[in-house]
Amino acid sequence: MITALYMPSTLAIKACQPLNNFVFVVLTIRFLYSTGRAKIQHNTSTAEDKLKKRPSSIKSKPAPVDSNICIRLSLDLQSEISRCLISQEAYMSFRLVCKLWRSVAPPLRWKVVVDGDAAPSYDQDSMWLLSLNRKDGLCTFYNPFRNFNCYMSNNDLVGCEIRYAKDGWLLVSKGKSFFLLEPSPSRKQIIHLPQKRYDYLCDIMSFSASPTNSSGWVIFGIALLNVFQVRISYLRQGDDRWTCITRDSEMPFLLSSSSPVYFGEEFCVIGQHGDVGVFGFKDGTPYWVIHKLFQQYSPRIYDACRLFLVQQDQNVLHSVVVTPQHDVHVYELDFGSNIIVKLVKEVKNWLFFTSEASSVAVCGMNVNVDNAVFFPTFNTCNDYTYYSLEDVAFKVLKDNCTDKTYQKELLNCVWIRCELRGN
Repeated sequence: MITALYMPSTLAIKACQPLNNFVFVVLTIRFLYSTGRAKIQHNTSTAEDKLKKRPSSIKSKPAPVDSNICIRLSLDLQSEISRCLISQEAYMSFRLVCKLWRSVAPPLRWKVVVDGDAAPSYDQDSMWLLSLNRKDGLCTFYNPFRNFNCYMSNNDLVGCEIRYAKDGWLLVSKGKSFFLLEPSPSRKQIIHLPQKRYDYLCDIMSFSASPTNSSGWVIFGIALLNVFQVRISYLRQGDDRWTCITRDSEMPFLLSSSSPVYFGEEFCVIGQHGDVGVFGFKDGTPYWVIHKLFQQYSPRIYDACRLFLVQQDQNVLHSVVVTPQHDVHVYELDFGSNIIVKLVKEVKNWLFFTSEASSVAVCGMNVNVDNAVFFPTFNTCNDYTYYSLEDVAFKVLKDNCTDKTYQKELLNCVWIRCELRGN
């Protein structure tokens, strides 16, 4: 079950506790019995009769396991049963039953996908929600379409916080230390970054591109000093220390909790009222400007709303607004000569995956859901929920029913594109 932890300003959830072996065995036997494919022999002898027949000086041996259970189902059906197990312990228990079940349920491996080698379309095994347990460095990869978890332990992530994810890389902080990490079990790459020189840290952070895909990546962070002033930190590839500058804002600007987005060679930061701050370089000189947008939002944005920036493609930027009533609005932003904020009723065959530390848009995903926004949220019954723009409501993914109950959110997590592979 998912346990809710109340925090001062947010709601966190703990990872699911795995299904115990006894429940797994009972469910398996029930399935075999209901299909009529398992023969169950009834022993009519009583316990007293058994004690009389068994010599007291000889220790009893466990009865041999009837291997018929493992061979009376087709391999395809057994494989399908293994894919329905939703916890690591249950999956491993399935593999330990016999050699046959171990062969139909191979160990899972995953490969991080970056934009350069990604296929034009994605199936239900492509998008995963990566959450980090800071105490032991355990990474949980959750697939909402299969309701399935994979796990990877990484000692380098003990005590760390995920600040951003892009192109298969994580930006991670631990105190004043920062590093870029590629969370792949097949190869582990870590780039240690210079420590911050000051005790204060950035409120939100981002980076322009992965180190393997770009020769000129930039890491950007921003902290709010007051409503008219921000402190910006950036690190360009090859720098041996962070550059920290203070910039004044020409209007009141409060940071939202979502990470900046690198869009058109600029870092875009959305404020709590829908305004967007932009940081970039012109002839090597950094600049900071704010686009005043809040008056163009309809319906209007209030203090209690949560906002996210999502880049749909190279030329389209969206803001996603979540109201306290659990309504979701999507707006298309245009920073051209005439600034435009347009309410979007649908995103057609696109899916938006959003979290505070990362947001990504995926087109043409081969699943039975589209025109929707995915958050790291679960309902009160611990079922994964998403928001359907077509139905204008949160829905439970497993049975596609409408659910507007209270939402719980997974913290310290990012969306990441992976490919599952059998070993």
